[in-house]
Amino acid sequence: MSLYLVLPLLASISTAILATIVCCRGPRDRSSRDAALLLGGVSFWAACEVLSSSRTDPQLALVYAKASTLGWAFIGPLGVGLALAATGESVPRIRRAIPALFAAGGLFLLLDWFTPWFHRGVTPTRWGWGYELGPAFALFVIYALACMYLAFEIGKSACRKMNTQRERRRAYWIGAGILGCFTLAGLTDGVLPLFGIHVLHVGTIIHASLGGAIAWTFYRSGYPLLAPGLFAAEILEALPDGVAMLRLDGRIRYGNSAMARLLGHATSELDGLDVRELIHGLRDLPIDELRELECDLSRDGDDAVPVSLSSVTLSDRQGSPIGIVLIARDLRELEALRGRLVVSGRLAAVGELAAGIAHEINNPLAYVRANLSLLRQHWESLGTEVEKSGVSGSFDELIAEGAEMIDESLEGVDRATAIVRDVKGLAHAGRGERTMADLNELLDGVLRMASPQLRVTANVEKNYGLLPMIACAPQELQQVFLNLVLNASQSIADRGTIRIRTEAQNRSVMAWIEDDGCGVDAELIDRIFDPFFTTKPVGEGTGLGLGIAHEIVRKHGGEIAIDSKPGRGTVVGVRLPIRIDTLESS
Repeated sequence: MSLYLVLPLLASISTAILATIVCCRGPRDRSSRDAALLLGGVSFWAACEVLSSSRTDPQLALVYAKASTLGWAFIGPLGVGLALAATGESVPRIRRAIPALFAAGGLFLLLDWFTPWFHRGVTPTRWGWGYELGPAFALFVIYALACMYLAFEIGKSACRKMNTQRERRRAYWIGAGILGCFTLAGLTDGVLPLFGIHVLHVGTIIHASLGGAIAWTFYRSGYPLLAPGLFAAEILEALPDGVAMLRLDGRIRYGNSAMARLLGHATSELDGLDVRELIHGLRDLPIDELRELECDLSRDGDDAVPVSLSSVTLSDRQGSPIGIVLIARDLRELEALRGRLVVSGRLAAVGELAAGIAHEINNPLAYVRANLSLLRQHWESLGTEVEKSGVSGSFDELIAEGAEMIDESLEGVDRATAIVRDVKGLAHAGRGERTMADLNELLDGVLRMASPQLRVTANVEKNYGLLPMIACAPQELQQVFLNLVLNASQSIADRGTIRIRTEAQNRSVMAWIEDDGCGVDAELIDRIFDPFFTTKPVGEGTGLGLGIAHEIVRKHGGEIAIDSKPGRGTVVGVRLPIRIDTLESS
């Protein structure tokens, strides 16, 4: 084999290897795909050059020369696209021009294959065959220069945004090296043959050397420009938090699936998005110095998502900043938990307040009842004295009416005392303790507490069965049934009926609370116990009542179920075990 053929052969093999490595490292990244296509094209071009130069038949050599156009016709637009992707520059006019550049490359390819305007023929040289180029090749030279100019403009725009002089100097040297290599390759493989001057073609080996040099520079500096797969994509995809690699100007270069979900975009749509436009309150903050910053993240067509942001500057091995790693943690679940804690704290405060009020009310109720009892005795004594005096005829009716009023007052005081006792028991701090209790008595206590609301909305029908004592936390169960009774009352538009039924079943007791209210739609039944879910209008319910009831019944080893039909009412069944060893500790 001629020594002249070794160079393009090495170029073909090396660029094929580089293209494979780059493609495997970042198969989903646009810059990696562009780089792999560019290197693959050079490999094909070099292979065709080896085949052409090794042929003895000039016609066959010309066929391979024309075939090589597929490898180099699109190097210009691929290089421009790679420059845009690698630098992250957003230059709309250049981005819009890329499809036209590819179309022009395709046109040149067709002209070469089907006309003699590009490769008219071949001429023998010391190293194989030289090319006789037609007039259309001059247009291709202009086209290649235009592509080089666009790439130069992209590089210049990127350099202006670099933060350090060292980074700019390195970029200038890389750009000068690339420009020099392309200029030399264009002279030997295009411009000089166009004027009939045949020299050794070094375009393929220059492109291969350039690709290898850039890859080695990026590897040495730790700057994975062409292969963001080095950014541990497999690990990032497994993380629940959103992670994005940003350019220094704050635009996303790469993001994992979790970040895409947070932003409401597909992963392929993240490239180029400016996080400053997506995150509320971030525009005036240094994006590379975030530490657990809580803010809202915008989503397309959806509510903002609360997130916690942290960031760290990414540097190459020379210490120069090359990007920013942004980590976004979804705080929606934490916000919900905070809301529950706030509501729970408020409920606890209301409970303590209710217990205090109940305690304070007990004192006046006690002496009101004592005075009424004493007044009842005095009233009876007065009636006896009046009767003995013989003047009772006109006073009998008044004395009887007064005695009846005192009895009614005593009954009212006893009823108020029972309600206060039940409220105090419901709010008592030690309500998680297990004791033996009668479910029927617990339900009666609940009805007494709910009587002010039930009196104006519903008639209550009770059908209690004979029940054994159950081991439970009475105050917790009262909270469960109070929620169920009040929900039943609130579901009744006009005056209706609430039926409460109990019975013993094997090793458990059952309680049913039935109303003839509005009912619940079938598609909502599965969500009825979810925290913060409510069918009530905004501001009229927290959505916590049934969720808390479900949790209390579960802790008691029981079950709660709902059967409802819109317009026909709702039945809630609660099953509670009898034996204490079936219970779960609170």
